[in-house]
Amino acid sequence: MTRTAIRTCNLCEATCGLRLTLEGDEVVRIEGDDDDVFSHGYLCPKGAVMGELDADPDRLRSPVIRTGESWSEVSWDEAFAHVADRLWPIIDEHGPNAVAVYLGNPNVHNLSGALYGKPFLKALRTQNIFTASTVDQMPKHVSSGLLFGDPLAIAVPDIDRTDHLLMLGANPHMSN
Repeated sequence: MTRTAIRTCNLCEATCGLRLTLEGDEVVRIEGDDDDVFSHGYLCPKGAVMGELDADPDRLRSPVIRTGESWSEVSWDEAFAHVADRLWPIIDEHGPNAVAVYLGNPNVHNLSGALYGKPFLKALRTQNIFTASTVDQMPKHVSSGLLFGDPLAIAVPDIDRTDHLLMLGANPHMSN
């Protein structure tokens, strides 16, 4: 049985509208949702292959714990207990900066991240916090600081009067 489901992509902050075509539980087609008030049918390459991510045979479908050189599936209760048993002793022995946190797509785009992220970071007391911005945006801020004297003085491209624009790794028509 083929059906259509309207969803919102959670892979980045753009939250593009998705129109999924499903056969049973299998995603067979993904398109941008023309009726979405934000994306108006645009869809980036990440959102377009979300069905492949879902069907990937190597995708984790339950927590795993490493013991020596092998990995074993465990329940969520076992996984959280394992973290609780190991995390605090590491911090107690080596200090809070012995651990690091990565915040980025998609873990910051959900309600639990918004509710529990700050208290968790406060409890860890680590200064080692990395984000998608340290990879994605920081080069733009550094270069703007060096070029214009202020990391927030990010130039806005004047596309209308540009004679030649070279873009590497981007498809603005597709990604809106």
